[in-house]
Amino acid sequence: MSYSVALAFEDGVTRFVNCGPTETVADASYKARINIPLDCRDGACGTCKSLCESGDFDGGDYIDDALTEDEAAAGYCLPCQMVPRSDLVVQIPTTSDVAKTTAAAHPATVTAVERLAEGAFALTVELDDRDALAFLPGQYVSIAVPGTDQTRSYSFSTGADSKHLSFLVKYASGGAMSEYLAQRCAVGDRLNLTGPMGSFFLRESSRPLLLLAGGTGLAPVLSILETLAADTTDRPIHLIYGTSFDTDVVYTDLLDEYTTRITGMTWELVVADPATAYPNSGYVTGLIRPEHLHDGTADIYLCGPPPMVEAVRGFLDAEGLQVTHFYYEKFTPATAVPDQSAEQRETAPTAPTTTAAPPAPLVFRRPGDPVPAIEARPVGYVPPIPGEHAAAGARSVEPVAPLAARPVGYTPPAPGGHPAPAARSAEPFAAIAARPVGFVPRQVTLAPVSTTRDAAGTTTVSVAGGGRSETITSAPGVVSGEVHPAIRRSDAQFDARMALELGVIELIMGRLDDARLAEFRMLAESANQYIEGDRFLDPERFTAANAQFHEFLFRCTGNDSLLQAYRMLEVTQVMNSVLPDARWVSEDIVPEHLEIVAAFESGDRDAARYLIRRHSAHAKATMRTALDQQAVGEAS
Repeated sequence: MSYSVALAFEDGVTRFVNCGPTETVADASYKARINIPLDCRDGACGTCKSLCESGDFDGGDYIDDALTEDEAAAGYCLPCQMVPRSDLVVQIPTTSDVAKTTAAAHPATVTAVERLAEGAFALTVELDDRDALAFLPGQYVSIAVPGTDQTRSYSFSTGADSKHLSFLVKYASGGAMSEYLAQRCAVGDRLNLTGPMGSFFLRESSRPLLLLAGGTGLAPVLSILETLAADTTDRPIHLIYGTSFDTDVVYTDLLDEYTTRITGMTWELVVADPATAYPNSGYVTGLIRPEHLHDGTADIYLCGPPPMVEAVRGFLDAEGLQVTHFYYEKFTPATAVPDQSAEQRETAPTAPTTTAAPPAPLVFRRPGDPVPAIEARPVGYVPPIPGEHAAAGARSVEPVAPLAARPVGYTPPAPGGHPAPAARSAEPFAAIAARPVGFVPRQVTLAPVSTTRDAAGTTTVSVAGGGRSETITSAPGVVSGEVHPAIRRSDAQFDARMALELGVIELIMGRLDDARLAEFRMLAESANQYIEGDRFLDPERFTAANAQFHEFLFRCTGNDSLLQAYRMLEVTQVMNSVLPDARWVSEDIVPEHLEIVAAFESGDRDAARYLIRRHSAHAKATMRTALDQQAVGEAS
């Protein structure tokens, strides 16, 4: 038995390797000629440290210097030691170019092309070797446009296990792929696909989901939904699908069908055109309500054109709404050339070449204008739902069954199950009220922390600030990103203190005499007297006594450099600025002070290391609560 391991690189390229039940991920990667970062191969250096985003594994043997307990708890791993217990998704901290690998090529045949709406096509292909392409729901491939030297990138709209693969393509007059599909594409055409690529994909989680799709950004969401339909977990899932015009709306029946297949799923449609015939007019942000965010615990997946993506990001910031896991992908221009085609400017991810012929004159079509006919499909052909196209000869014998999973007598509502207009006026949406009265959210400013760029021009930027951290991967035609809560300043200070204290353990464990151990216990009890249960009795005096307790070990080393390093930390200053008005404190702080002393009294190095790590986590939790309360107090 073997497991599939997806190696996701920083430049968006994903490679899959098969890993045996007793084989490490590093060994499987090297057998596949993929050179992930590696040095010692013994779990000692940490060079290969990566993040496992999905799956179960045996972490193997390693030392704390290579991978800390907190890092392991957060999902980090050492591929040189990890052995899979299931299929895995592992984020490798380098580019595919550095790992000496590239996205794989996959020849395919067109099996169907259909114009779903005025502004969207469905393209379905069959690969020569379907088993050779594995992808994660949400990822994309680049497709070479026949008869040109250009490529375009499109997200899968079908599930990862579908035999046939489908894509949603936004139509733009003059676009290379658009004109190919509208004028020349025929069943049987040969296409070359390259991939999979992209860091926008469904992560393994049991948290609630909020899915946001704009236009053909619905494609990766459909792939995600197909995966969720096979999932047995019961969690709230809400989709908000937005388009510019009624004539852009596609797959409403399919989305209704997913609500019958996925427990807990609901969805809504909104159209920007004020003259829409659908119940909701406006933008996606107008339908985001507090219950969709589940107090910030929901995972948000957002895919659409840049204005929509930026509008959602700005909305969350302006409303002061905190989200823990936010993944997005936006379609961007492949170049900044003024006369680029409309498709390059505003459609699915694109990857142009530098020698393309000048595009045809742009013709912008509005709702109601004639739609060019498509001549590539067989006469009488009726398109099935994405990914379920049968062979042309078999369709007359076994036509695709209509959607029939609804209960007997079920009458589908308007798309998304919208209530009637009268009911909507009687029960208006609740206003966003997640912030205190008078609260003005601080301006979010993201400052670059690190930047990498590979030979293909893919850039990865890590940024931080404004209470969040963000990783952005930018390739030709597509920008993907992840937003998570930033490490607070207080967290960073406590992490630095913990690192120094772990080093001090090695210097003084077993070397403290009875007098010093008695002094250490006295300092612990001195700090503890200002806490009762989970409440501060006097936070200012606690801060002063606590500083003496933690400084004691550094003074015992006799190493002035270590002592000065501790004193240069801003732990005490941060605590003094935050704790004076605090009341709550982790109830574990008091016993941990005494347990740390007991570990030194017994000479138990491992217990001391464990306790200091745990104590740091509880100290950070105390500070986070105080900071949150302080923010609410400033706003009210």
